[in-house]
Amino acid sequence: MLSGCADFTVVAATPTPGPGSFVPPPTGFNHRFGNTPLSSKDGFALERALYGQEVFWEVAVRIEPLKPGYVQLSDGPAVAAARGQVTSILLVIATEDRLTITGLLASKGGDAGQKRYAEQLLDVLHVMGYTNLQSATVLIYFTEADEHARLDWNRSTGYTFSVYDNDLRGSNLTPKPATTPLPAPAAP
Repeated sequence: MLSGCADFTVVAATPTPGPGSFVPPPTGFNHRFGNTPLSSKDGFALERALYGQEVFWEVAVRIEPLKPGYVQLSDGPAVAAARGQVTSILLVIATEDRLTITGLLASKGGDAGQKRYAEQLLDVLHVMGYTNLQSATVLIYFTEADEHARLDWNRSTGYTFSVYDNDLRGSNLTPKPATTPLPAPAAP
């Protein structure tokens, strides 16, 4: 028995939003695909478009600012306007599919080909209507824990690309000479 313990009460204070702060309304959307209803819809659409090419990436899209992402998704003009208000995107793609991994590693030009693939993913988002971006990042994961590569872009400095695992050279995932590179990503 614990003797000498006193009763206590834990009080958890709920933060109060300040004036002008955005509090998103309670909505139902799949947070796995995005951080707002709009980004979730677009993350799912991009994943399905890639799946249609037999390229098996899981896709998540995080946008900033958040407010434009809370738009009535059935209102086409409002959705188009909302995408145009987004200034920053984080696109995360992940796969455990061996053919997708080796297809990316087999990109023509090695790291430069993989960089181009990541750029093409951002091009797809641009085609979808994200035309006012000031910065963007693409994170590429093999499995859910191994960050393979990262592409950063911003309007003033352009692209930077890093591969973190030395392209898995010499591993059992090293593409064979006949491995087909991934096709350019398709827009939904």
